[in-house]
Amino acid sequence: MSRSWVQISAGRGPIEVRRFVARLAERMEALCQERGLAVVDVTVHGDEGAPASVEILVEGDARRCLEGELGTHALVDRSAARGKAARKRWFAGVAVHAAGADAVAGAGVDLGELEISACRASGPGGQHVNKTLSAVRIHHRPSGITVRVADERSQRANVRRGVERIAERLAERAARRVADGEAARWSEHARIVRGEPVRTYRVGRKSALVVAEAREAR
Repeated sequence: MSRSWVQISAGRGPIEVRRFVARLAERMEALCQERGLAVVDVTVHGDEGAPASVEILVEGDARRCLEGELGTHALVDRSAARGKAARKRWFAGVAVHAAGADAVAGAGVDLGELEISACRASGPGGQHVNKTLSAVRIHHRPSGITVRVADERSQRANVRRGVERIAERLAERAARRVADGEAARWSEHARIVRGEPVRTYRVGRKSALVVAEAREAR
């Protein structure tokens, strides 16, 4: 089953936004469970009561289950520490990113996805090279990767070596996807769009978040 990070971030927001993130993370965790996602663990970056971000690791189709929740969330709440003339709208972001383990999934090689053909080896190698088709060409259809291998003396050994090389190339691509995903996750900390929030809240009893309005689906 696929795993994803549900990230709730304050961006570069002040303490009021970070407090909002703590409350919003509680709501998102409960919502994940209500909508059939399995919550694996929760990571808090910073003070638990006012974190810079919270990441919830879930199993399941997070993007589908959380449709309508991804984007900017707004809290309407006047800060007692800032006076009546100060701003009273605070913004946090909710995003979903593939978890590392999920991003590397598929680095293995399914033999049914390979096209294997024999070919003559080129270059030095003596009579053995000239008289046999021990070299192989292996094409991995999903990725488009093709390798040619003539290192070994037998065709079977070259096939085995070629499959290993394709697996290495797929693992390298997966590692790059993981790195790109990590970069995307951390970039969310600084990118909070203030306009058109997907949810707007007010503070209810016992400091719980109460949904004030929801943006109409487009």
